[in-house]
Amino acid sequence: MWIFTSFGFFSIVRKTDGSQLTIRSRTHGDLVRLKRHYLAEAGEPECDTGTDYPWRLRCEEDALARAMPRIIADVTYANFKHEVSQTTGPARAKRYEKVWSALHGMPEDMPEAGLTDWDLLPWQKPDSSGKSPAYGGVIVDSRGRVLLREVAGHFDGYHWSFAKGRPDPGESPCETALREVREETGVDATVLLPLPGTFGGGTTRNHYFLMTADPQSVREDFSSSETSGLRWATRTEAQQLIGQTVNAVGRTRDLAVLQATMDLLGDQSADAWPLARRTDWKTRPFPAKRTALEYQRTFSPAEMGRLLRGYIPQDMDTKWFVYLEDGALHWHHSWTGIAVFRLHVRPAQAMAGHWEVQSVEVNRHSGQRPHARTDEDLSLLRLAIEGLLLAEP
Repeated sequence: MWIFTSFGFFSIVRKTDGSQLTIRSRTHGDLVRLKRHYLAEAGEPECDTGTDYPWRLRCEEDALARAMPRIIADVTYANFKHEVSQTTGPARAKRYEKVWSALHGMPEDMPEAGLTDWDLLPWQKPDSSGKSPAYGGVIVDSRGRVLLREVAGHFDGYHWSFAKGRPDPGESPCETALREVREETGVDATVLLPLPGTFGGGTTRNHYFLMTADPQSVREDFSSSETSGLRWATRTEAQQLIGQTVNAVGRTRDLAVLQATMDLLGDQSADAWPLARRTDWKTRPFPAKRTALEYQRTFSPAEMGRLLRGYIPQDMDTKWFVYLEDGALHWHHSWTGIAVFRLHVRPAQAMAGHWEVQSVEVNRHSGQRPHARTDEDLSLLRLAIEGLLLAEP
């Protein structure tokens, strides 16, 4: 890991001959400043001439972890290069600027999963029906409750509903839905899957994404020009609240959206199988060194409900942490957080209500999975799906 700071540049590695971290630097002064002001527990800087980094010191992992918040707290400047020039001098700032220039305009060489492509969405592109498209989100928590918003002033006869709106120029459906959810609920949600189906409104053709959020980030007293409050509701409670809407078209639509959500979630007990979120466990990024795995499978609605919930390990012996996000199942080793599989799903084209595997990526990072084999990975994936995710809780 490289770290560029206003007081020094450091390369941090873990050597194979011990548990300590080695912090390397081009100059003696950089390590002195690091040790004096942030890392007093580290050893003394040592000279190792003839190497790329002639100065180095060793420290325990925990010591560096405690130092990082103090380093971050001292980021009080608005322009990094200007701060470097003021702190360690203009010559250092010019060197850093060469690094900035080399990285400027860097292409997307490690793409992340997402739902920006229409090919991954179970809806047709805008058609000539005369109604404008609108996109929204249905937020659920780990217990399967849905978040409803009370419409300010019960405008147009709506009492309780879901956030949605029309796209701004250049926005994708997913971007529109996330923005509308943020504006109408104050929540920064995470997309799980596109909700199958088109839901007609009075003037718009509506599509929704199933989303989740940290319940602690939801303020039920949230209000705006469009919303007067929020409420978590069970299926029965949500039916009753939506039923208060006197706009017949809107009430029918929102009840249909609720039904589609519950159909996708399935009937599993949330106490036995809560919905997993990325923040529930330690994870590491999926590396660029990856390959495709040939795996085909169609999932019934009930099976998709199980996959959607993922898996939170109850102990370290389980070995897996699995969560669904942006239309993909992410598989991580529970011990290390290393990403192993990423399985993309989409609604099955030939079977209504069913889902199918679109593609599978597998980690081929030689340092993280040095002895990986395609045949063993395929067997491992099948076993993890059938014996873990689709098994009884």
